[in-house]
Amino acid sequence: QILDRELRARVGGLGDISVPLEQLAELEIPAKNVFIVENLQTGLAFDDLTDSVVIMQLGYGVDVLSRLPWVTKANCIYWGDLDTHGFAILNRARTYLPELKSILMDEQTLRGHRDLWVEETAQHGAEILPLLTDTEQAVYQAMKHNVWGQSIRLEQERIAWDVAWNALQHAI
Repeated sequence: QILDRELRARVGGLGDISVPLEQLAELEIPAKNVFIVENLQTGLAFDDLTDSVVIMQLGYGVDVLSRLPWVTKANCIYWGDLDTHGFAILNRARTYLPELKSILMDEQTLRGHRDLWVEETAQHGAEILPLLTDTEQAVYQAMKHNVWGQSIRLEQERIAWDVAWNALQHAI
């Protein structure tokens, strides 16, 4: 989804784009900021934001990001579910985008939304995800070892949108 009016004009005014990867790779979208979010509902909730694009619903398919030259040049921000798989997807994405920043995937966000936790039915198998920052790794380890509760997860769409939108805007 292209969040900037001027960027939309470069692709015939389209905002919400769903195209084959090869065609998307051929587009030159000079976005300064690319948000990568795990869930469709979250991506569709984004409002206009200067110089920005949001890519949603890739899951473990984040490998496609390496095939989009305009993405690799941008300031990229990842927001996934706060669970072991969200961290595993972030780790995988950093293989292609080493400078990828995460947002709302920290202990404060997790613990501040305890009333919204649900159960993660099957945790990711890796004991360590080597491309996480120390802070991210600490949260991942705490989740793996049930420090705050049994198999907890916080789905990103459960966080109040005004809280999330404020954090996303401040991330750039």
